[in-house]
Amino acid sequence: MTISVIIPVYNVEKYVRRSIESVLAQESADFNIECLIIDDCSPDDSMSIVRDTIDNYKGTCILFHIIRHEKNMGLSAARNSGIAAATGDFLFFIDSDDCLFENAFSTLVSYLKVHHSVDVILGNSLCLEQNSYANAPFGNAPVLIEDKRKIFELVFNRQINRNAWNKLIRRSFVTENNMLFDVGLLYEDVTWTYNLYSRVSSILITPEITYLYENNPNSILHTPAERSNLMIGSLLFIADSLLKHQPVIHGEKTFFAAHRLFVGHWVLKALDLYDKYGASADTTTYLHSFRRILMKDAICHVHPLLVLYFLTLFPPIRLFLKCRLFRRCHYLLNRIINKLS
Repeated sequence: MTISVIIPVYNVEKYVRRSIESVLAQESADFNIECLIIDDCSPDDSMSIVRDTIDNYKGTCILFHIIRHEKNMGLSAARNSGIAAATGDFLFFIDSDDCLFENAFSTLVSYLKVHHSVDVILGNSLCLEQNSYANAPFGNAPVLIEDKRKIFELVFNRQINRNAWNKLIRRSFVTENNMLFDVGLLYEDVTWTYNLYSRVSSILITPEITYLYENNPNSILHTPAERSNLMIGSLLFIADSLLKHQPVIHGEKTFFAAHRLFVGHWVLKALDLYDKYGASADTTTYLHSFRRILMKDAICHVHPLLVLYFLTLFPPIRLFLKCRLFRRCHYLLNRIINKLS
């Protein structure tokens, strides 16, 4: 079988050699690797480093393809180019400032020998800055989930990885469902993985660490003062997209309260950024109108606790959320509503 590894490259000259070399270290007789490197017109020496690293590869199990964009198009477009060009049985996304652990692919592929039909295998990841593990809540044994309700519960409780990377995903599943990333958006992984989890029949969560996440200080998400308008706009786009896709199980909409709380989470993040950095007049209007939509929705569905929760998105109550004690109460209310729903 073949794994199509998709690596977008832009302004990562400090990290990209390590990323490519971690793919080279995965060479195995059990599978082939098709490594698709998308050159998104990086202005630094990233691609020179990529070519130098590839030129030193003497093996035969990894086939490299470099896809160059004519202009910088962003992470989503780069990943979409990778999906379009991929021919492997499975897709695996890597951010070019991150890297794989030794035997990462061998570990993930070994689970396929037992779980032949699983749609997605989630590897465990280590975040260096926080010294935290993505799959820590699931313990030291693999967890197979085939219950659609359980998958949604993990999503809405934010207990499952919302990043596109470090997942072995059947390529046929992605292409048949026309799953592409929204171009020009930050936090693009959120809507894509929500779409993924909404459609899959099964996921396997593994305890082994297969991915090292590097909290790159030069990332666009680490420069909010300069990018606040785009970040707030992206968060509202995500909230709007999620609001239109309430879970459907056996033909019926379900998880109303949990779904709306999940939507509200992204609106709250947008409000936090707005309070700190501000936004353009259009984005401000969009933000204020969206929270009114959420409130009206909760009132129309006669959900008093949800109405109370969404009141915290409005002044003067919102001012109290700057106090740590009230913020804790806010999170507690979230958990209570989730539990009761």
